[in-house]
Amino acid sequence: MSSPRTLLDNAAQKLPSPNGVALAIMELWEDEQTSVEQLSQLVKSDPALAGRLLRLANSAAMGTFTKVSSISEAIVKVGMKTVGQLAVAFSLIDQYLDDHCKSFDYNRFWLQCLLMALICRGLGQQTALAPPDNLFSCALMMRIGSLAFATIYPEEYASLLDSEPENLTAAERDQFGFDHNELSLEMLLDFGVAEDLATAARFHERPESSGFAEKSPEYKLTQLFHLGYRLSDSVLKAGVEITLKRLTTWPQVRRFGLMTAAQIAEALEESVSEWEDWSNMLRLPAPEGRLRPSQPSEAGETPESLLLQPDPSAADSALNVVLISSAGKSHALNAIFSELNVISWVFEDQKEMLRLVVEMRPHLIIMDDYARDDLHAERDKLCRLIRSTEWGRSIYLMALFGDEDREHITEAFRSGIDIAFRQSEMSTQELDARLQAVRRVADLQLKSQKDRVEMRRIANQLALSQRRAELLSLTDQLTGLPNRRSAIDAMQQAWEQESHRERPMSVIMVDIDRFKQVNDTYGHAAGDKVLIEFAETLKQDMGQQEAVYRMGGEEFLFLSSGASFKELILTAERMRRRVAALEISFEEQSLRVTISLGIAQRSEEHTRFDALLVHADQALYAAKSGGRNRINVYRNKQIIPLPRPGEQT
Repeated sequence: MSSPRTLLDNAAQKLPSPNGVALAIMELWEDEQTSVEQLSQLVKSDPALAGRLLRLANSAAMGTFTKVSSISEAIVKVGMKTVGQLAVAFSLIDQYLDDHCKSFDYNRFWLQCLLMALICRGLGQQTALAPPDNLFSCALMMRIGSLAFATIYPEEYASLLDSEPENLTAAERDQFGFDHNELSLEMLLDFGVAEDLATAARFHERPESSGFAEKSPEYKLTQLFHLGYRLSDSVLKAGVEITLKRLTTWPQVRRFGLMTAAQIAEALEESVSEWEDWSNMLRLPAPEGRLRPSQPSEAGETPESLLLQPDPSAADSALNVVLISSAGKSHALNAIFSELNVISWVFEDQKEMLRLVVEMRPHLIIMDDYARDDLHAERDKLCRLIRSTEWGRSIYLMALFGDEDREHITEAFRSGIDIAFRQSEMSTQELDARLQAVRRVADLQLKSQKDRVEMRRIANQLALSQRRAELLSLTDQLTGLPNRRSAIDAMQQAWEQESHRERPMSVIMVDIDRFKQVNDTYGHAAGDKVLIEFAETLKQDMGQQEAVYRMGGEEFLFLSSGASFKELILTAERMRRRVAALEISFEEQSLRVTISLGIAQRSEEHTRFDALLVHADQALYAAKSGGRNRINVYRNKQIIPLPRPGEQT
């Protein structure tokens, strides 16, 4: 299949982030005493933001040649102010919540990514396989392909998840042409994660399919990521205590081999403890069973005002207004709000107000006490902070002044206030008149948002159609097998990954003997039936690191990335026998065919993958010239015919 590279830019722009992370970063950004380590801790809890930050730090725009893989290094390289702007602009608020994948469990995704990263960092601290911070960054994002599918194709991916396929990755490949692990690999590389880490993370679900030599560094890294994945999944499903009890019996622990079960248990407990602290701080919901039995979940201290939710039936006609005032609910405007078509929230504390603003994005924020000596600087800073964000530019801001505060009004407009309102003018009629401008802006924003959602829907449909067209161009429509173009792509990819494998790549060229006679005697419909059933027969011999392609006509290619030469010969002979025994029914007739096969395995003489294909072709046609229904191999610059069982050499 072709690379999922074309989806990367789309995914990078659309990946959502948890609101708790965004809010915490906003609060840290306000504090001039914030350290790199504090900001790094928050960024590490958000895979989408971490990916964007690494991508920016490793981009050509930063003007350096040395790539960074840890979050702390990226923050230092990019600058804390830029990180704050990046967080607020792209990760704080997902503007299109209604367009998300309804069947994708976002909360579980965030929780597992964070726990996986902490576990892998803990394992890395005791094994020295890679810098622990780099392991954290890679593990945090190694499942980001799932998030990308849910973000780019929300409806299609929801349908796929609802169907509950036995093999999700296979179902993803059938629908999109590649799976979430392949997409994660491309995204990790695009973010600037070290290739050895990204490639190892690609196989964290099924390390046995990596083809890495046992005890090689890549193999050990893959086992580390796999163990982090399995431990995090078990904690989320069964809880910490049960997971700890299972450790001694887990084959993953034995295969990892670099730590004892007791050491892994210690690292897991430390990781879970830190994970629970982070989850509480970020207000991520706790899934059932994740806490120890002795640690009941406690409800976070949520201000009463945050529990108030506007009536959905009034959402289109009513304005959502937030008032921040030292007078709190006793403010005179609070009584006026009840007379107007306004849903209001009133706050005394600025941080509590920000928490609500981040979550529900009101149409209007009214700031009282703007000119008060002890609050003026704080209100001015708040106004500038809101205006510095993407979402904050669309919120209408009103400031309240006393009649004697004229000198502060100009400064307030420069900070981003849209309208100034004097306390002496405060009345129901006056406020209602001033809210007309807010309502017009809100109506325009709603229409604009609906237009953007529709445009995104159309764009996603076009992208999906384009992807399906691409899949069609890579698939043989008669047999359903990948076609020649796909075979060439796969061979090139296997060739480039050769250094990671213990055994060289190999090919078997297969040709149906006297296929033209079938077409001439029985017609092309019979020939099509032969090709279809023959293709199904070839699929029966495919292993995990093998694939079959239709090269054209009656010629097929069997590609292997992990078989020994002896195993190749056994596979070829099994194919030959199975096809020779195949009875194909067509219009009350029974058709039989045989095949000829040519085998070639990569050696020092092969400088390009197409040279390997040429030698397999030569062996194939020598087999056909030698009587058909036989196997020839190309080895050491010679074509060697293999005798059929019972045939004398």
